[in-house]
Amino acid sequence: MISRKEKFKKNQKSPRLKRILIGIVLLVIGGFIGSHIYFQNHFKFTKINDISVSGLTVAQATKKLNNSHIDEDGNYHVVKDSRIKVNSDDVKQLFKNRSSMSMVAVKKMSAKSDVSAKQVHYRLATLLPKFKQRIDQINQSKTKTVDAKVTLKNGKVVVKAGKAGNTLDKARMVKAFKQQAKSALLISVKMTKDTYDDPNSSQVAKQKDHLQKVLQNSVTLKTYNKTYQFKAKNWVANGYPTANGDYKFDSTKIKSWVSQFANKVDTLGKPVRITTHQGTKVRVPGGTYGWKINQGLLTKTIMKNLNAGKQTTLNLRQYAAGTGYGVKGAGKTYVAIDLKNLKEYIYHDGKLMVTNPVMSGTITGGNKTPQGAYYIMYKQRNTTLKGKNDNGSKYASKVSYWEPLTNSGVGMHDSPWQPAFVYGNPSARAQYHSHGCLNNPPARMPLVWKYTHTNEPVFIYY
Repeated sequence: MISRKEKFKKNQKSPRLKRILIGIVLLVIGGFIGSHIYFQNHFKFTKINDISVSGLTVAQATKKLNNSHIDEDGNYHVVKDSRIKVNSDDVKQLFKNRSSMSMVAVKKMSAKSDVSAKQVHYRLATLLPKFKQRIDQINQSKTKTVDAKVTLKNGKVVVKAGKAGNTLDKARMVKAFKQQAKSALLISVKMTKDTYDDPNSSQVAKQKDHLQKVLQNSVTLKTYNKTYQFKAKNWVANGYPTANGDYKFDSTKIKSWVSQFANKVDTLGKPVRITTHQGTKVRVPGGTYGWKINQGLLTKTIMKNLNAGKQTTLNLRQYAAGTGYGVKGAGKTYVAIDLKNLKEYIYHDGKLMVTNPVMSGTITGGNKTPQGAYYIMYKQRNTTLKGKNDNGSKYASKVSYWEPLTNSGVGMHDSPWQPAFVYGNPSARAQYHSHGCLNNPPARMPLVWKYTHTNEPVFIYY
């Protein structure tokens, strides 16, 4: 049983508790009303363009947006002269939409303004080069990031570990700049650091797979009498990846093979041994006749194609310069001129077609007929040969047939001014010698013309 005294005390406490509760409710209602009245003219818990405008009026928020920038402890690079003013009407529109926001959560909004084509052009043409230059300047004092690389070392696939640095990722930052240039009110690019591929990354796995495929590539070289095949895995021992995804291989082995092969087959400038009409062997000095391999170009082309994704066939003829490609020695079609006996022999497919007596230039001195391996540079009818005599006077000799052999003007032609007895007569050479050319009897020169052709070798010996 509760005594009357206790009941009285209990009833005395209830009104006090009610008064406290009513006070709390009134305080909350008053706070809510006050807050409501306050936020009728101010933003609440709001960020616009990542800048806090909480508690600011429209005018204050607009001013702050046009004078602030994102800079989270130096993690952003703000581009000078890139700011475009925020439109106050846009901020007002955002303010009108504030009622949909929570009282607790921070609401992020964007105030946009039109970026004109002229402004975009200025940003890309003027500010971007300066931005790139600034990144380069910053990176000069930083440690460069090095990716893991899949290399070929002594014929084995090796992964070279990468190294983390602190340089900025220029490519990503430039990309961000270009994106912001088209719409951002202020270009503020995050200072993104370079990342690097470690030995277990997917990028390294792709490099391994690519290198293994490249090592299966092959190049076929067709020559005048044989075919050679170069498979990458057998001909390259060292290599590393390039920026475009190809591999730069050591060309030492290919270069050495090309050099040895060229020394074996090149004929240009080398002496030629021929069998004379009398059946003796004679060594003719090297001259302008012959061919040689462009070693540098052939090596470069083979190496380039070893990187290609398809099997390639090269024709050696495309990498050879000169005349007589593929011909060893004299071949079967040529002209042989015996200076000792003043005789000219013309062979076609191994058969002697013409034997002519000739008059040559001197054996020594300024009118000397050069010994060596030459070729018919071109053929010309009815021309005038001009030059100077020993006494300095000029001559102009008309000929019906002209086949030059050297750039200095030595060639085969008819010579109607010569007495008939001088042809094939070594004893007459001292008086009736030419200026170095091979004079043919006019009646016999048409046969020379008939059975010779441009680029045909002419071997002159004594």
